[in-house]
Amino acid sequence: MDVPNLLRLPTDVTARWLTDALAASGALAPGARVTAFTAEAIGTGQMASTTRFSLTYEPSGAGPRAVVGKFASADDQSRATGLALRAYEIEVRFYREVAPRVGARLPEAYLAEVEPDTGWFTLLLEDIADGVQGDQIAACDPATASAVLEEMAGLHAPCWESPELAALEWLNRATPESDALLTALVSGLLPGFLERYEGALAPEHQELCRLFVEHIGDWLAWRAGPSTVSHGDFRLDNLLFQPGGARPVVVDWQTAAWGAPAADVAYFVGGCLGVEERRRHEEDLVARYHGALVRRGVEGYTLEQLREDVRRNTFAGVLMAIVASMVVQRTERGDLMFLTSATRHAQHALDAGADAMLRRASVS
Repeated sequence: MDVPNLLRLPTDVTARWLTDALAASGALAPGARVTAFTAEAIGTGQMASTTRFSLTYEPSGAGPRAVVGKFASADDQSRATGLALRAYEIEVRFYREVAPRVGARLPEAYLAEVEPDTGWFTLLLEDIADGVQGDQIAACDPATASAVLEEMAGLHAPCWESPELAALEWLNRATPESDALLTALVSGLLPGFLERYEGALAPEHQELCRLFVEHIGDWLAWRAGPSTVSHGDFRLDNLLFQPGGARPVVVDWQTAAWGAPAADVAYFVGGCLGVEERRRHEEDLVARYHGALVRRGVEGYTLEQLREDVRRNTFAGVLMAIVASMVVQRTERGDLMFLTSATRHAQHALDAGADAMLRRASVS
């Protein structure tokens, strides 16, 4: 059966299209069809539009009760950003080419189509019944963080140092040219970021941001260690938690890349725990993540090296806060989230002594 074409907007969805998409994926009983559906916008994503479709079938119960459709943002600025960053292409290709091999919990993808040249895309995904989105602003407790890091290891370990994955151009995007573009982008965005949050961001955190951007070229050259598939935005807002289930479901793969596993660790631990909770529990949480890697077969990566790599990658969250806040549609919750993230990540870097490490790297 032919795969149906991608759609640009949730309002383009029809019962016939849903029938064809689910039948092509094998999720619909033979001969059955979708006869009706209701649509409900979900989430507050600033790079995409996400809708839950609740389905009625003939015969009844012939397929999933609901599915989630993900489409390019209706906001021109956010959509242009998604195209420029290849975010939409990356997420579709992740579901097609990487998702089948990872051990982390992911939604099943019934349809994954993209036009790389225009950025328009359609994802039709499993609806995670009763899934509750995490809240990065509210943070999480150490027990939840431990479960998340276990899931993170389920992403990283199966892809660890894979030559096949490292050869994928859309995934392994780091080049001298891309580093130069990133340096120019962040340098250009920093003044506006500091102006926007000047009254709310502590002076020492503003100074940390300036230091990082001043030496971002050194930081990019300074990264080392093993590589794997990283999520790139591994935070509570991109996790779904089900009642009675310890394992979260990981969503939103628009920033997936071939990179340092410690970047995901530092990003989650530094951004999704309150500062005091992180200070008390970080050492144990990093050790638990390392143990999960070892149980999944990763060899030759010591806990000591992981801790060093996490220190270096505390700046990954600072980078994301500066860039993401300035290139997507501005919202009240978005401002609070980016400010919270910048504060936590900057303090994480200071607590880890990463500022001093960066200064030393810059003069060596």
